[in-house]
Amino acid sequence: MAQVMTERLERAQQQQKAIHDMLGVRLFTPPPEGFNPLEASDRELLVHGFPARPDKEMHPELHAKWQELAARPMTHIEPQFAVRTDKWHGIRQAIADDTSTNWSGSVAFAPKRDEVSWVMGQWTVPDVVAPGVGSFYCSTWVGIDGDGSPDVLQAGTEQEILNFGFFTVRQTYAWWEWYPDFEVQIANFPVSPGDVMFCAICVHSSTEAGFYLTNLTTGASTSFTKTSPRGTSLVGNCAEWIVEAPTVNGNLAALARYGDVYFDLSIAGTEHNDLLYAGTGHDMIMVDQNNRHISTPTFETNELIKVAYTG
Repeated sequence: MAQVMTERLERAQQQQKAIHDMLGVRLFTPPPEGFNPLEASDRELLVHGFPARPDKEMHPELHAKWQELAARPMTHIEPQFAVRTDKWHGIRQAIADDTSTNWSGSVAFAPKRDEVSWVMGQWTVPDVVAPGVGSFYCSTWVGIDGDGSPDVLQAGTEQEILNFGFFTVRQTYAWWEWYPDFEVQIANFPVSPGDVMFCAICVHSSTEAGFYLTNLTTGASTSFTKTSPRGTSLVGNCAEWIVEAPTVNGNLAALARYGDVYFDLSIAGTEHNDLLYAGTGHDMIMVDQNNRHISTPTFETNELIKVAYTG
């Protein structure tokens, strides 16, 4: 029996390695027992999959927030991936400068001759409701590019509900994507409505980036690096904090009724060490086919925005 279980485990590990190779993913070395990121060197943080520690002199408030997050007890999860070829997220589908058919939230643009090098944010995973009979979707994420560029580097949570009248099916999970590739689900990362999620994406080069996701409610954390799809490179022209209607089976999905989503710690940085904030970015309103506002942002502070379902 033990031998059978060992063989199954080895096959599963081989399958995951094949998926990693196909996706261009590299995992970090898991932190050893008792690892304390507050006392770790910059190299140790990099090796074990922690976001880089901000410079205390240059960005003292950001450094303090990093310390607060790093001090939380976390359980590292080695991610297992499932490619969702039925779904992708992609670039903003623009109607006007401040309206879109698929995005709502904030887009902060990098200054000229500068590029976004990292983005972070946290939000409470919404508990979605079906506004009628059918299939309804809502994606909440942070990312880089996609408004004025052909690529998007993004990660977040997916909330969906299928209402068949006599019963409903719900699904909530974490995902990432480097568009134009499809969405990739993190199959073993637990996420539920009401959980507080933190996500950071750090650019290593125009063709490689690190993803860092933490469920602040459960203490589960995962991280990995990803190389860009063939023929794709990061432009770095903008960062964003978005509630989205994704594309499912080739069609723009109907938006689920999600209530309000608050993005906090909504900050991005550039190659020249400038900071960008969601609350000082460009507000993006989602509209339906009749140009009616169905998802609308409100900027509360520099770091806090609210995106409300208004459909």
